[in-house]
Amino acid sequence: MNQHLVYANSHTLSFADYGDPQGFPLLVQHGLIASIGDSRLFHRLTDAGVRVICVARPGYGESSPYALRDMAEWGDLAAALAAKLQLSQFDVLGISSGAPYSYAIGYRLPEQVRHIYILSGTPALYDARIAALWPYPLDKSASITDLQHLAHDLFFARLSEDDAQRPDIRDSRMNACFGIAQDFKLRCHDWGFRLADVHALVYMQHSRDDDHVPFRTAEITAELLPNCRFEAREHGGHFSQALADDFFERLLRDYYA
Repeated sequence: MNQHLVYANSHTLSFADYGDPQGFPLLVQHGLIASIGDSRLFHRLTDAGVRVICVARPGYGESSPYALRDMAEWGDLAAALAAKLQLSQFDVLGISSGAPYSYAIGYRLPEQVRHIYILSGTPALYDARIAALWPYPLDKSASITDLQHLAHDLFFARLSEDDAQRPDIRDSRMNACFGIAQDFKLRCHDWGFRLADVHALVYMQHSRDDDHVPFRTAEITAELLPNCRFEAREHGGHFSQALADDFFERLLRDYYA
């Protein structure tokens, strides 16, 4: 059962807490189309004793559609959640679109974030060099409503009945695709901080054959971070359970070290 944090008077942030409650915490920032109820993705981690805390961003699943002013504000919400859960220190995992939100947490909570792990992460699209290499339109003038329509047309307009019932599809479509739309909007505007100000150790892995996020944009993003270990995979694509499991093995090596 999901738990909830109430903030900004009446808004709710939904999260799921898996694994050993005494294990070292890992705060997960999900991808563009995802559900925090998908615990099977993290079985390799929870079986090894990691406490996995998955947070649904505003508009996803049971999280209310709160308008963030920028990426940095997500760090404020994560700080409130860390206080509620009494997390004195934790790691952060960002998958795909969860990467910028992971950096925001590292920026906001430098004393509490030990390591940040990024798998196939969305790059720093506030940087003009990276934006120039991005293969998709970046319309900074688009409204949330415009982007909600775009999200629906891109991902959900031709769903089968079976696909429509998938938890990741269902939770991502909530609130008329607000969560995806806000992600589209925030990623290409000023984040409210710079990666140069994120000092936690970042371990980043990206596949050269990633067909969603160009490899070069990940390389440049890694160069912007002051303390980043970047690993290139020759093959692996953007995301799969096998790719995630392999990455989690690297995470676990750090965890037990």
